[in-house]
Amino acid sequence: MERPANSDNMPHITLLRDHGLRITPQRLAISALLLAEPAHSTPQQVYETLRHGFPALSLNTVYLTLAQFESSGLLQRFQAGGRTIFDSNTAPHDHVCCTVCGMISDIQKPDRPQLPLPLSQWKISGESHTWTGICPDCLARQNQ
Repeated sequence: MERPANSDNMPHITLLRDHGLRITPQRLAISALLLAEPAHSTPQQVYETLRHGFPALSLNTVYLTLAQFESSGLLQRFQAGGRTIFDSNTAPHDHVCCTVCGMISDIQKPDRPQLPLPLSQWKISGESHTWTGICPDCLARQNQ
């Protein structure tokens, strides 16, 4: 994960304000890293990417900021390979995760499946499916 270029922060400032979040340098940096384009990141990856530019940044601040972004609808959280992943694509979709290299890709759902009967009385607010396996690149390396 590369550090984002320090470009125009205006869209991120507007986005954070529109979601009722106070503007801080740390929130701007995290939003520039994760919200500028679709990203799947762990809190540790976010911290490692930004800590050199923000020496006072703590892993706790990253966790709290990601949780605030999630509760504001800017990110969604899912589990893959025993890791907590924050995803900036909040549209309904599934994931596939390579068990060798850890790459995660989005898979768009064509249609919402019918709810299983035990859930018919529930008000479902979300669903997530994650497939795991070996990606084509890792398969090719294994077959060489």
